[in-house]
Amino acid sequence: MVQLPAGKASAAGNQNVYTINNSFHYLKVDGLTSMQSNKKTQDNIQVTMVLPKQDKQGNWLAYGFTSRRTMDSFIEKDKKRLQSEINIMGTGACCTDFYDYKNKGGSYIYWRDGFKNLPSNWNDRISSLSTASPSSSYSTTLWEHTSSQGYGKGVYFRHSDWYGKTANMASDWNNKASAIEIK
Repeated sequence: MVQLPAGKASAAGNQNVYTINNSFHYLKVDGLTSMQSNKKTQDNIQVTMVLPKQDKQGNWLAYGFTSRRTMDSFIEKDKKRLQSEINIMGTGACCTDFYDYKNKGGSYIYWRDGFKNLPSNWNDRISSLSTASPSSSYSTTLWEHTSSQGYGKGVYFRHSDWYGKTANMASDWNNKASAIEIK
């Protein structure tokens, strides 16, 4: 664990720093365009994949998944599609970094791959993150609860969209994660 100043921003400045809140415009839900999916389906979203873009109202553009199973199915198809698009340059960053404060400040932990219930000293503590390189792994998911508590809701970051950017958690996700998953 490393301690950084609370106000430390990314090296590239604030142009790649984003605050993620719970206001989403779903482009697709379980693979169906938002026009095909109905309101009831959208109300049952359990995992949200946030894209680093917003609509004119400030809602984050996102894909929604009503279960972990539908998210995993999407990931497998999308991995195959992205394999031909990603050019690996050098070794890239191997891990996703999770920070105690916004703008990558404070103490941090990192994780390379797999699922991890956060240790008690990191439970409900993550305020910002920077993802691993898309050449290293595919995605990072923050889960609201531990695996023994049934995961709860999740917020999902595809590395090809978020690498080199900082995601700050707004009040509805700040200090809420109890588990992390890197695929």
